[in-house]
This record gives sequence, structure tokens and C-alpha cells, in this order.
Amino acid sequence: MKNRSHHSSFLSIFLFIVILSLVYSVQNMISPNLERISNYFGFGGTTAELGVLTSTFTILSGISILFFGYLADKITRKGIVLFGALFYSVFSILTILVQPNFNGYILFFIFTSLNGIGFGAIIPSIFSLLGDLVSKDNRSTGFSFFSVASLFGMALGLIIATLTGPVDWRFSYLIVGILGLINALFIVLFKEPSRAGKDHSLLLEKDGIEYTYRINPSELKVIFQKKSNVWLIVNFVDTIPTGIILFLIFYYMKDYHNVSEDVSLVFLGTILLSTLLGTLIFGYVGDKLFRKGNKRARALLALMGNIAPIPLLFIALVIPFMAPPGVSIGELFVIPSALIMLVLMMLGMFFNGAVNGNWFANIVDLNLPEHRATTLATANFFDVIGRSLGPLIGAFMMDAFNSLIGMMMSIVAWIFLPFFWIPVLKNMIPEIESTEKIFAERLKDLMITKP
Repeated sequence: MKNRSHHSSFLSIFLFIVILSLVYSVQNMISPNLERISNYFGFGGTTAELGVLTSTFTILSGISILFFGYLADKITRKGIVLFGALFYSVFSILTILVQPNFNGYILFFIFTSLNGIGFGAIIPSIFSLLGDLVSKDNRSTGFSFFSVASLFGMALGLIIATLTGPVDWRFSYLIVGILGLINALFIVLFKEPSRAGKDHSLLLEKDGIEYTYRINPSELKVIFQKKSNVWLIVNFVDTIPTGIILFLIFYYMKDYHNVSEDVSLVFLGTILLSTLLGTLIFGYVGDKLFRKGNKRARALLALMGNIAPIPLLFIALVIPFMAPPGVSIGELFVIPSALIMLVLMMLGMFFNGAVNGNWFANIVDLNLPEHRATTLATANFFDVIGRSLGPLIGAFMMDAFNSLIGMMMSIVAWIFLPFFWIPVLKNMIPEIESTEKIFAERLKDLMITKP
């Protein structure tokens, strides 16, 4: 029975990784073709219009996340995930109808914005489901896969967009949309787990007990009474740097270093791989320290992950070099400055990987099962501010000055990130213990009152 449950959990987590990867890929298919799409719609290579489009998508996804996050704490989450998968898939496929004129831009604007609604339905629901499939002592590692899925999706979107861009940039949306529809079929077969979580669900099911607690509006204040929650939620600044970098990286590499999009993709892929590695390693370290009794370990690792990259990425971005025309990836890294830049960015993003799984684990540790999707949704809504500001700041600063200044704005935002974690470290222990006490009392009451 235990082995069957473990097998089912593994397949469910794998399904979630695929779903998340596909939906995250959709938001990362503009950047490799930024100039190409701008010219397609007749904007002459300017990026502000696409910056506005990306920001609108992000804002709508944030509103959608708030709505579906609260809904995921009240009703069956499987149906919400299915709806979201179908929604973003259909509008991704319809992008193939977009024509090369201003009306086409308006249609693309609408389809992209509607994709945001599908994105918002999927993210908090899968987060809540993962919280029920991962044990307490393995949360940082388990939620590292949530972050890995977003990184893999980012890479998938960039790769597909880069490869299909020279033929027709719209093909990338068509491909992901079709894959999304196929993947949606598997969601129907998924069995939703108990909200009591992996550590307690088997015991409750054995006695025929269901964890019946669900969120209600009066409990929203409980979430915001926890100071650690508030600081984790309102930390929208942490999405500004990555928003800027992902939006401008291809343009910056071509403009500042004379590196083409396909070579830049390999360059970026290497950096993303180091982020993925850091996410998994520091997730494992966070869990190991937590099991030894250090409940602050996950937050301390996240703080380190926000401080360490600042000097490394600053130096990497300002290193001056100009690659010869048509440089290959092998030829690029024979250039000492380019190699130093790559190593510094890999190190910076490796350390930044410490934030990912540990941030999610802290959210789960601090909140009751029926509050987790709402808490994540609220945090993502604030992240919308950062994700929408990122492309706008980067695009307007690049148009006003140059691509280097646009990219350097990411470092300016990064400097503020560590200050959001200090109050978390100060308040988290008593708040985690309070949550654990309430949850234990609820389980005890369910056992006493079982039919």
C-alpha cells in the first residue's frame, strides 16, 4: 500500500512538472524574437509595445492567481488545473491566426492576456496539491521541483521560440498549445490527495476520516496576522531582476556583445542549468538542516541566495567585449572576457537557486493546508507588480539609453531583496510552531469525532 502510494505520488509530481513547464514556457517565447516580433507588427524594432503586452499578461495572471488561489482552498483543485491547461492551450494555438499588422498586434495582445488567466488557474492549485504530496521534512527538495519546472519551462519556451523564430515565431505558440491539450488528457486520470498531507493522509484514510477544513473569508486575517507571511508575500521586488534579464537578455547580447540569438540561447541555457543545480542542492541542504532541528535554515539559505549574486552579476554584466561577426558558441568562450562573464553569471545564479525551493517550503511551513493556495496566490499577485515592472523598466531604460543600462536596472532592484528576509528570520519560529499546534489539534479533533 505504501509503495503504491509512493508510486502514485511520483507520477502525480511528474505530471505537475510537465504542466508547469508548458505553462511557464508560454511566457518566455517573446524574448528570443523580440526584434523580429516588433518588426512583424510594424513597430520598427522598438520594444516598449511588447513590454506593455508582457506587463498586461503578468497583471492579468496575477488577478487570476488571486481568484483561483482562494478557489483552490475551497473546491476540488483537479478541475481548476484542467480548466487552466485547456484555457492557455487553446489561446496559444489561436496565436497562429495573428497577422502582420496593428490589428494582428491587438489580437496577439488579447490571446496573450487570456493566456494569463490559464496561468493563474494552474499555479496556486498545483502548489497546494504539491503541499499534500510532499512530506514535512522534504519540503524544500519537493518544492525545488516546482522551481525546476518553471526553469525548465523557461528554457523550453526560449528553445522552441529561438528554433522556430526564423521560420515563423507563431509556430512556438502552436507547438506548446498542442502539447498542452495532449497533457490535459492526463489530468482527468489524476486522483486528488487529502489536504491533511502525506504525513497524515494514510492514517486518516485508514480510519475513513476526511480532512474537511476549508478556507472562509473570515480566516483571511489569520494569514496576514503572521508577520513572516506578510514579508514573504509582499516581496514583489524579487521578480523585477529576472523580469528585466529574461526580457532583454537576447537584445543585450546582440547589441552589447554582438552575439546572435542562437548562441545567446546556449549561453542562457548554461546559466539556467546552474540555477537548476543550485535549486536542487540548496533544497536538499535546507531539508537536511531542518530535519536536524534548525527551523530557520530554509530562510537563512534564501537570504544567502539573494545576497551572493549581487556582486557576481554586476561584474558579469559590465564586462566589455565584442564578439566577431557570426561567432559560434565554441569561438565565443575562447574570448577570456566572455568566459569570465559566463562563470560569474553561473556562480551568481547557482547561489540564487537557494531561494526557490526554500521560499516555497517556508510558505507551507507557516500556513495551514486550507490557507496555502490563497497565501501563494497573494504572494504571486504582489509578484505581478515586479514581473510587470521588470519588462517595462528594462524596455524604457533601454530605449532611453542603451541595452546595458536596461540590464543594469536588474542589479539596482536586487540590492533591496535581502531586507525582506530579515523580518522573516525574526518572526518565523513562533509562527511555525503556532501553525503546527493548530494543525495537530484539528487532527486530534477529527480522530475523536470520527463516525
